[in-house]
Amino acid sequence: MGEEFLHHAYKSKCEFQMEVNGTITMDIETGVRKMIEMILQHLKIKSPVFAVANVIPTGSFYEGTKIGAPDEFDFMLTLAKLSGADKISLQPGCSDWYPYIKLQPGVEFPQKYKINNFCEEERKNKDFLGNPRFVATDFWKEIANINASVNENIPLTYGTMSFVPCNGKKLELQYIQNSTLPQNTDIQIKEEISLVGSLKIGVDLMLAIDHPSLESILKLPGFPKNFKELLYKHGCHVIPKSCHTDHMAHTKCWFVTFSCMERELINNMNEHHKKCYKILKSLISSDITMSRKCMNLSSYTLKTAFLFHVYGENECVYSRTLSACICDVLHYLSSNLHHIQMPCFFARDMNTWGNILETPWFQWKGETSSGELGYAFALCWIKLMHKFVNYLQNTISKHTPLSDKDTKTVLSRCDYFKKAVEVVMIYFVKNQLVYKIEKDPGSLESCTDDFFSNFIQKLKYHYNVDLSFVE
Repeated sequence: MGEEFLHHAYKSKCEFQMEVNGTITMDIETGVRKMIEMILQHLKIKSPVFAVANVIPTGSFYEGTKIGAPDEFDFMLTLAKLSGADKISLQPGCSDWYPYIKLQPGVEFPQKYKINNFCEEERKNKDFLGNPRFVATDFWKEIANINASVNENIPLTYGTMSFVPCNGKKLELQYIQNSTLPQNTDIQIKEEISLVGSLKIGVDLMLAIDHPSLESILKLPGFPKNFKELLYKHGCHVIPKSCHTDHMAHTKCWFVTFSCMERELINNMNEHHKKCYKILKSLISSDITMSRKCMNLSSYTLKTAFLFHVYGENECVYSRTLSACICDVLHYLSSNLHHIQMPCFFARDMNTWGNILETPWFQWKGETSSGELGYAFALCWIKLMHKFVNYLQNTISKHTPLSDKDTKTVLSRCDYFKKAVEVVMIYFVKNQLVYKIEKDPGSLESCTDDFFSNFIQKLKYHYNVDLSFVE
């Protein structure tokens, strides 16, 4: 049953729906690169503090795991003023992976991005960078201003690329395919290219700083030492992301990321494992842009699970059936969700979901105090992910074949689950109704099936979300 269902899921949900030979995809990627180059040229002149030294591709497109049309791209932009030898040093912060950044003597950076040194007790920290959110916010203000002022279309081989006004922290572009192909295009290629018309493209740009001391990474207990060569090959970076101690605090911690190393490992997976990854991503992952780190089955969670599956201690060194590998990954996710702990691949002593877990805050009345109910319903939210993963694993592992009707039902339920989670998360985060689990919950053992059933009923009654199929 599992193989047939998964092959159907791949064909219907994962394959590029554009053209066979990648010609248009290559044209789009070239256009995205040119638009970024144009933006950065304006940025260097208009706001030199954000001058970029390197543009580093990251994300699913460059990992070879993109699902659907090439409409999402990710890049890290290293700040020229802070990257390179003798620019910064890292000091102990909230954890090994959330350090403070101290500017080296002679390195200039705007005072407004440093720690508030008007307070006497912090005068000694005047060379430390402050809240990274201020840097990121001003960067995107500059990007939006440049976007609004540049009214240019870039001609490409098979179409044109132009800017779309952006309001959030994402660059938006528009690709419009030419109505006719170039005269010198090979006849065979002409027949293989499909018309895509117009495509809206989102580009995530993450500011970054080269990590100044890779040797210090090797000394950290959470870093797996067998990836030393990969670390020296790609390095790692420090990015302006809020710390896991309190996601909304005015922290001065920055975050150590291993995006380039992750990109190589994912890209080097064989086609079998990439196919498994794409299938599972299409079935369970729901990524939405929000300012908070609300717990869900994100694509990064799934990526981490696959890194452990392929490169972990019990690495999958040969290509088995789709169902075998996918069920292994689902079992790993289920176990980690049950214990509410999932190690990051390159930072094994850090929980992927954060030291403080955040869930929607369901302020429903009950027999216990409101604080206890908030905690209980927060565990229910995590158990919802756990139950859904188990539902999918049980469905795939069944030996009896699924009818066409049942196959459509399972795919429809997966889509419904992702959309329902997205709707609930957006509502609660928008209204600042986020519950923080600040103590170690241990596991989901305390969340009984009866209480969880009550939670499912309340979701249906209050938000018209029916997820009873996971029970």
